[in-house]
Amino acid sequence: MSKLKIVLLTFVINFSSTAATANQTITIERIFQSPELDGSSVMNLQFSPDGSRLSFLKPKAENYEVLDLWEYDLKTGQPRMLVDSNSLKFGELSETEKARRERQRISQKGIIEYYWSNNGKRLVFPAAGELYLYTVEGKKLNPLTRGNTNATDVRFSPQDGFISFVQNQNLVIVDSKNFKKHFVTTAGKGPVAFGVAEFIAQEEMNRFTGYWWSSNDKYLALTKTDESSVKLIERYDIDADKVVVHKERYPEAGSANAVVQLAVVNMANVVKGKPKLEWIPLGKNKDIYLANAKWNADHKLIYQIQTRDQKRLDIFSYDPVTKVNKLLFSETDDKWVNLISTGKMLKKSSRFIWHSDRSGFKHLYLYKNDGTLIRALTQGDWGVDTVVGVDEELGWVYFLAGLPTPLEKNLYRVSLESETEPQLLTKELGWHNAVMSEKADMFVDFRSSPVTPTQVYLHKGNGDLVSTLNANEVVEGHPLFPFKSTLVEPEFDSFKSATGETIYYTLFKPPGFSATKKYPLVVTGYGGPTAQMVTKSWPGKRGLMAQVYVQKGFVVATFDNRGSARRGKKFEGYLKHAFGTVEVEDQVAGVQHLISKGYIDSKRVGFFGWSYGGFLALSLGVKAPGIFKALVSGAPVTDFALYDTHYTERYLGKPQEQPDAYKQANTLPLMTGLKSHLLVIHGMADDNVLFTNSTLLFKKLQSSGKLYESVTYPGAKHGVYGKENQTHVYSTVIDFFERRLKN
Repeated sequence: MSKLKIVLLTFVINFSSTAATANQTITIERIFQSPELDGSSVMNLQFSPDGSRLSFLKPKAENYEVLDLWEYDLKTGQPRMLVDSNSLKFGELSETEKARRERQRISQKGIIEYYWSNNGKRLVFPAAGELYLYTVEGKKLNPLTRGNTNATDVRFSPQDGFISFVQNQNLVIVDSKNFKKHFVTTAGKGPVAFGVAEFIAQEEMNRFTGYWWSSNDKYLALTKTDESSVKLIERYDIDADKVVVHKERYPEAGSANAVVQLAVVNMANVVKGKPKLEWIPLGKNKDIYLANAKWNADHKLIYQIQTRDQKRLDIFSYDPVTKVNKLLFSETDDKWVNLISTGKMLKKSSRFIWHSDRSGFKHLYLYKNDGTLIRALTQGDWGVDTVVGVDEELGWVYFLAGLPTPLEKNLYRVSLESETEPQLLTKELGWHNAVMSEKADMFVDFRSSPVTPTQVYLHKGNGDLVSTLNANEVVEGHPLFPFKSTLVEPEFDSFKSATGETIYYTLFKPPGFSATKKYPLVVTGYGGPTAQMVTKSWPGKRGLMAQVYVQKGFVVATFDNRGSARRGKKFEGYLKHAFGTVEVEDQVAGVQHLISKGYIDSKRVGFFGWSYGGFLALSLGVKAPGIFKALVSGAPVTDFALYDTHYTERYLGKPQEQPDAYKQANTLPLMTGLKSHLLVIHGMADDNVLFTNSTLLFKKLQSSGKLYESVTYPGAKHGVYGKENQTHVYSTVIDFFERRLKN
């Protein structure tokens, strides 16, 4: 299920505000204190398989970084805590688990994931390397493993016969009745792992598992990953009191990837203690990506193979009984093929729903299991975000989409059996996310706006409201209430790019704004592919930071330049072989557009970005001299030849084949021309955008005689997490802009 961060007032402890007045101004310190200003948030909400309960992870009222396991009984209407994380013993996480959480962008502690049995009677979850089993009816919690198991990627098999997990690079199962342990593999060690998603799969392909159960529990598909050929680097984790040297396999652009194989094992042989892996032939070319896999209703494995250049995606079907391996169809594109979906396998017919942007926009297609296209389910100059449910009994497919504008996300349904126009189910247009029951007869709607934290409603499948789970009104007692009257509502607008594309932006203006005055401008942005920053949704801490800026007299803007997400393949495609070009053009055009309105001081403009946004900040400084007086570059890629294969080569190709594309995506040689004030921020244990990116930048600036400022965080990875660290990061950024842009 989707790991949606939502807010349920029903579950909120009644926080009393320190003052009844609603005219206080937000501070950085308050943004990162508990309770969170957008209300009591929960994560990873799921319907139990029988549809009777809603389970979720909820932060403790006194510390939003620690999660407990809760449920909401739909029959009684009552919430209750299932497992208090304080009752569990948490030790030091293994390096494997730390890396996996970083790939998943999980910064919380306590219980961070859980899985239902398919009969809805039990839950299993990992904590501190051990597995715990919770029985719902008896309210019993029992450890499933003991003794530093280092278990990850745990789940029940579809028929609840087994509980599976990865332990020390091998795949293990436990009989769910007698709890007898069986090893599916034992040869995993060193650079070889079984059932594990490799670094590239986790970081860039949104695949966090390396094994898949068949729906009848008879077969298990799993990967063998060999990283022997991947470049071995020494990565320094620099903490406050120690330096740990990690020898890490990191596939830089143009270098060797891990070799991934795919096998199927018969579970009857595993139980007998004689597991035999049947290897699926993936072709002579080993330099490919296993994008994903899933079993269909006919008990055949549907898996996807992507070419190294990412211009072709082949969808195969493998029958473990007959050993027939068949190509069903292929997706091709002269720029790149997006990895969008594993496919929604229907359970009551030999069909599946496929998600593709072959038309130029992401749409849904209905296929037979043999690869025959039946028809397109959706079409038009707009995109489907994701399928959230299928009601096979009544013949409906439910999906979220960027309609009526790409600034919004709403829930629709379309007929599975006949050609119909999408039917809108979220009556209040805006920004919605949804989680559906297994039968798709009910869904939870999470609705927000730029000035309203998430509100939560329970609906029938046809859209009829059943109940309000969280009105989340910002009234006295709500954490945000003391600041209600001082909140500045953002404006949304657009302008045309040099190629005629619509560039959307959002704008926050200071209280008492006057168009006759001149204001300093801070632009915050990302600029790279796969992300959208300008949406009509509650922006969370990022949006609340804009409130801090405007209270200090800044105008704040964010532009979604060409290449950003949810705008179609042509819009995304502008970044092909073009990092450091069109995004720079559009950000500069956005600033000039605002300057033309007369209220922006053209000599006091700043930019703040993280990751790709950090790269963009540096690019703006050296490719648009004179536009930005001050730049903050957080965890920047300074040279994309240093970044990983799958992401970088998708857009730039291999450096050996596209040297010019990499030359323009390398900011380091251009630093001699930097005239802007620069602040660089980086975590000193970053294993995604390696800290080397910033040390090379520091050296280049120093050798060029360029003054700069830097703040580095001992022990922090790509996301500088933790209340204290985040408070320090944003306080540093605000201080920098006040010093550099107020004069």
